[in-house]
Amino acid sequence: MPSPLPRSKKLRTALLMAGSVVFVGVVAAILVSTADSGTKHTPAKTKPKQQVVADAKKQSLKLVLGRVVVQNTGFPAAIRPPVRRAVMAATQRYFDRAIQAPLQTGKVNPGFTRLFDTGVNGLAARRDRATLTEAATGPIRSPVRIASSRVRMDGLGDPSGKVALVATSFTLQVNAGTPTGKLKINRHTELTFAYESGQWRVTAYRVTVRRSIGPKTRSTTAHSGPAA
Repeated sequence: MPSPLPRSKKLRTALLMAGSVVFVGVVAAILVSTADSGTKHTPAKTKPKQQVVADAKKQSLKLVLGRVVVQNTGFPAAIRPPVRRAVMAATQRYFDRAIQAPLQTGKVNPGFTRLFDTGVNGLAARRDRATLTEAATGPIRSPVRIASSRVRMDGLGDPSGKVALVATSFTLQVNAGTPTGKLKINRHTELTFAYESGQWRVTAYRVTVRRSIGPKTRSTTAHSGPAA
């Protein structure tokens, strides 16, 4: 396991600023590739494989790690296997608690907010809850099909060569039938993790969701910065 990150406010601020530039670029690449436009990060010829669950009410979709990229601000850094596993496990918990649970039961798993650090916990629990979760969508009585892209993982190394921030980015597509029409949900998710108090917790996020029921469509975006 990596040692705890330096607690210097200046260093943490600098890393977050640098990380935001890197990870916003990742989200942009994902959105562009979803629109079937090739980029140097995700060529059109290498579309991510889909993991599909026939009925999400009975079986949880397992997210799969895809490409891993590290940006360095000093000595070369690497995302070691234990860190990859820990961050992927946290990303899976986000999916299970915020997306899967509401579609099954109509309620977000109570452990949802524990995935976030104190800096963004309040935003995730209140202002951005409707976008980060499917609390208002479930439960769905009919079969639910969920497809996910492979999870891209991006790391940012600090000047000493330690990985300070790790982001996971992925897309989800949900399809189900409802009494008012066919439900379609498209999600673009980016979660940025920092190692704090012995755990990798979400310290920043950007999530865009587009929900369609019959002819009605609504899109929202939630991010951990100030409200627009």
